[in-house]
Amino acid sequence: MDHNISKTDNPAKDLRAGVHSTIDKVADNISTIGDTMGVRGEQLNAAYKRFAESGRNYVRKSPGTSLLVALAAGYAVSKLLGSRKH
Repeated sequence: MDHNISKTDNPAKDLRAGVHSTIDKVADNISTIGDTMGVRGEQLNAAYKRFAESGRNYVRKSPGTSLLVALAAGYAVSKLLGSRKH
């Protein structure tokens, strides 16, 4: 039994149909991924806004502590980046 027999007498037509089917599947997947990324982007934006607002509230409640934390973070970053010798 020969398994290499094409579905029709026109293998180019079969190939074209297969390519179109694959392109349709890829387009559908890309559309789904785009929709998912849009939803995830909105969720991240909302989380960022909540985080920023809680940070602002903390600074308003404890400006001295916030200043000390900022100075310590700045010092640590300067030590990390300043210790590199080229």
